[in-house]
Amino acid sequence: MKTSVFKFALLLFMVGFLLNACVNEITYPSVTEIPTGERHPGQFVWHDLATSNPEAAMDFYAAVFGWEYKTLGSGDKAYYVIMLNNKPIGGIFKLAEKYGKVSEWVGSISVKDVDEAVAYNQTKGGLTVFKAADFKGRGRTALVQDPQGAMIAFLLAEGGDPKFVEPEENSWLWNELWTTDIEGSLKYYKDLCGYTEKSILGSKVPYYIFEKDGNKYSGILGNPVEGARSSWMPYIRVSDVAKTLDLAKNAGAELMMEPNAKIRNGSVAVLLDPFGAQFTIQKWPLK
Repeated sequence: MKTSVFKFALLLFMVGFLLNACVNEITYPSVTEIPTGERHPGQFVWHDLATSNPEAAMDFYAAVFGWEYKTLGSGDKAYYVIMLNNKPIGGIFKLAEKYGKVSEWVGSISVKDVDEAVAYNQTKGGLTVFKAADFKGRGRTALVQDPQGAMIAFLLAEGGDPKFVEPEENSWLWNELWTTDIEGSLKYYKDLCGYTEKSILGSKVPYYIFEKDGNKYSGILGNPVEGARSSWMPYIRVSDVAKTLDLAKNAGAELMMEPNAKIRNGSVAVLLDPFGAQFTIQKWPLK
């Protein structure tokens, strides 16, 4: 795989996030349209794209996945809600222009207590990027870098976490940790979220699934990108990988990994959007 992903300095990302995320006058969309009152610590409940060019990013993802958008706030501090079938599924916000053409998807993971999760991350050697704060409509959240270098947000959502349901086409299907330290990451997230791990037999590389209470939460493998820091890879469900790949390339995406019959029967491809944010498209269901 190519090494262009995540070349920008972590410090620049952190400063950009801090400058743009603190928009207290905005009421952010809830992670679930109807309050559930349920808590599923370890569940990915939201995704945000931090990017230098929200307008171009929105055009790209609209062309590829048909996403629509709702704007909250204005100017450089606007927050763009990603809409699919009239439901919010994520957000996009702008990084300051001086940081260049950079972009990254940041997932929010449900935790029982954001402040305790931040403290846990710090004791394990992680970095607090954006300290715990309350965001109207969204809940209490914090952005951290885990001890292996992956960026992730902790979230205690208003109204509870989403129910476990089959993801819609062109929505979030899966999340996978590409780590520089499999053993360290396994222990870190198991202790944080109460996961158990399941090794996938027959995988061409060591691959584990985080599970709990009969649900599969996410996957983990050694980072295949040489020299890159650990990162969480979001998956988007599609019905036709080849068609989606053509749309993405025509819209300016860079191919990191093309479909390969030896990898999940050619049902998956890894891409960078025009500004460097990585994501994977996966045909689902597989049969």
